[in-house]
Amino acid sequence: MKPSFFFLLIFLPAVLCIIPSAFTSGISDELIIAKPFGPRIKVPDPAKGYNGWYTSEAGVTETLFVLDFHMNLKPWLAESVTNKSPLVWEIKLKKGLRFHDNTCVNAQAVKWSFDRIIDEKSKVFNKRLHGSLNIKSIIAVDSHTLLFETHKPHAGFLYCLTSPGTGIIRPVNKGQIICGTGPFILKKVIPNEQMVVEKFDNYWGGQPNLARVYLKTVMNPSTRMLAFEAEQVDVAVNFPEIDARRIESRKDVKIIHKPTNRLCFFFVRVADGPLADPLVRKALNYAINRKEIVDAILAGIGGEIGASVFPEVLPWNNKTLKPYPYDPAKASRLLADAGAIDSNGDGILEIGGRPLLLNVWTYEGRASLKPLLELVQYQLAKVGIAVKLKITKKGSPINQAMKRGGVHLNLQMWNVAPQGDPDYFISNVFISNAESNFMGYKNLEIDRLAKKGKVTFDLKSRKKIYDRIQEIIYNESPVIVLFHKSLVSAVCDYVQNYQIHPAEKYLLTKGIGRR
Repeated sequence: MKPSFFFLLIFLPAVLCIIPSAFTSGISDELIIAKPFGPRIKVPDPAKGYNGWYTSEAGVTETLFVLDFHMNLKPWLAESVTNKSPLVWEIKLKKGLRFHDNTCVNAQAVKWSFDRIIDEKSKVFNKRLHGSLNIKSIIAVDSHTLLFETHKPHAGFLYCLTSPGTGIIRPVNKGQIICGTGPFILKKVIPNEQMVVEKFDNYWGGQPNLARVYLKTVMNPSTRMLAFEAEQVDVAVNFPEIDARRIESRKDVKIIHKPTNRLCFFFVRVADGPLADPLVRKALNYAINRKEIVDAILAGIGGEIGASVFPEVLPWNNKTLKPYPYDPAKASRLLADAGAIDSNGDGILEIGGRPLLLNVWTYEGRASLKPLLELVQYQLAKVGIAVKLKITKKGSPINQAMKRGGVHLNLQMWNVAPQGDPDYFISNVFISNAESNFMGYKNLEIDRLAKKGKVTFDLKSRKKIYDRIQEIIYNESPVIVLFHKSLVSAVCDYVQNYQIHPAEKYLLTKGIGRR
């Protein structure tokens, strides 16, 4: 359904104010991109907070290793790596790397970038990265060789080196500029509004196609799409899927969508209450119509139905697992096997004389979550399960309430492998007493396998470990997988080589251009 003329009259002036007219010149080697988030400070040091995600997206900073667009690990600023022992990694740098001020990248500069991240006295000490990297020492052996030693054997170490927070910048920049190695130089930041980048002529990977890019922060997803429709931006990232359906027939527009590592799922309170019974959890899987959710809430393009906690785009995905089919009859049989009956004919089942009523919560941060819950409420009612919904402003109150047993289903949307390694989600959610184990879930086999997966360096052996973990989760349902979220972008047809990265790490590459 097209927006009314009156609607556009109200909102287009606001859009035009967001995108200054000076930026809409249509210059053949410039682009304007509207995206939901951006730096909150003028000098977004990648080591601090989540600034690295912004500078990485903008093609300003780069890491020693990257995840390609198929989520495979590959050297980037690194030329090669040798695992000298379970604790020691030798990394050799590519030759000919330069910072944006044209000084050479050497091992000392890389060591400096990492030392400040892991030094607790540093102004940019990053506790999160310090914990994941687990680095004991770094030695610059020569101008292009480094030795990294970890405190414990760390099979996922190289994946951690893809973290945007480890982006390499020139030492002693005095906090005034971010001097990276990427295809674009950071020229200007207006906090919460925009980043401006320009091409780096001496980029080691070859000259970028674009001379300049304006990355506009437009937090409201509907406003991003209105800006695109008003021809004020060339690319709009991440907006309501229904808007994509409205404009996809336009010949001058490409709608691009690709599954990401972001999983939409329910945490399930398994320690107590009605969902402690595995038969009831299994029944939920068959009672939920995932296809209807994707079609109705995400316009058929905003997600792909999932089976494993890991998406198919991730090499760690267990491909033998298949999504639970929608089968309300089977759900009813499983509920009957669990002792559920409707003794008073009110349409709500009882177990042990108590109504099968589930407290189901989510948060306001994502527009699709509330209607999704309402649809699930309708679907579960068909098999006699009552649902009481609650929407909070943030996710943490839900998690705390679930730990106390007050929430049965907790709807979330998480990036399950931000650095491409499977251990992150498993160790944070599914092992006993994990920080995010809100479900009260305990499985000694998962505890054992997760511990083994951390120190298994052979990829084939490690894959078997995480395949088994995914199988256990699938069968026991401490979480209920719904879909893997797809990132949707609207792109003008003259934009070339635009790609969506599954981990949402990279946006501007040297290849993106405009014809």
